[in-house]
Amino acid sequence: MPGPLGDATRRDLADAAAARLAADGFEVERPESGAEPPAVAARGDDRVAVEPLAADDATPTVIVSRLGHALDRDRRVLFVARDADTAAAVRDLLADPPLLAERTDGRRTFHLGPDRIPVSGGGYACVRAEGPGAPTFAWRETDTPVGPVPAHPDVDAAAVDDDGRPAVPRLVCEVDGEPVTVLAGVDSLQTPPDEAFPFAYRRDPDDKRFRVRRGEDRAVVETVGGFAALREAGYVPIPMPLVPEHALGRSIDDETLTAAWDLLVIGEGESVDDGSVDDGAIGDTALDAERDRDR
Repeated sequence: MPGPLGDATRRDLADAAAARLAADGFEVERPESGAEPPAVAARGDDRVAVEPLAADDATPTVIVSRLGHALDRDRRVLFVARDADTAAAVRDLLADPPLLAERTDGRRTFHLGPDRIPVSGGGYACVRAEGPGAPTFAWRETDTPVGPVPAHPDVDAAAVDDDGRPAVPRLVCEVDGEPVTVLAGVDSLQTPPDEAFPFAYRRDPDDKRFRVRRGEDRAVVETVGGFAALREAGYVPIPMPLVPEHALGRSIDDETLTAAWDLLVIGEGESVDDGSVDDGAIGDTALDAERDRDR
């Protein structure tokens, strides 16, 4: 919810959460820097970042970003929502499997992130979309193919485990249900070769126009004046998957991740004492009980 309404919602939620934390014995600071959350609370060794969420904030990108910011500073996150729908969206993102769209037999399906995929020849990976409407992208881990696939130099793409599965899961990108690339694991997203993707585009530094290259031979197949023209020609950037360990800057197990956040719902017009969380010590009983009820 960008704009004044979203800002007002976040401000009201931050004020209410800060007041509740203070009532529970936390020392609350209100940082002036926009690089910090609107409130940071401490009680003993427990440090909490207050992160108010307007309705449009409950997205994988926002939630992962705010979790990562808190973890970098040895804080937990108190997400504060106005309504049940926003709270449910947060729980869905952080519930099993946390920060993943799906997980089956140890193989993950990822949410899409905001970033594009830089390729070794310069520019970013893209596909040509067939038909009307925007294409649907999906990134998932799988066990096939077992043979050679594009890999980062530090990744052993040929290694297999005792069951004959690739030791490094294959990372498949699908567009409208059809695979367009396979990489050797998530670490191979670091500047993969052009030939791993159908196309790549790059803005020429001299004339500022986009050149679209075919991945297999890097031949220029289209020259356009900007993003709008790129889309009109049918080329769409491939979004980077939101890989939790990359986005958070660390590998983190489910138990540790679960302990890193709490959720508070404060309805519009509610006072500090009549929110949806039971009275008690925040991060000690009340919010943990709220989180446990909704798993």
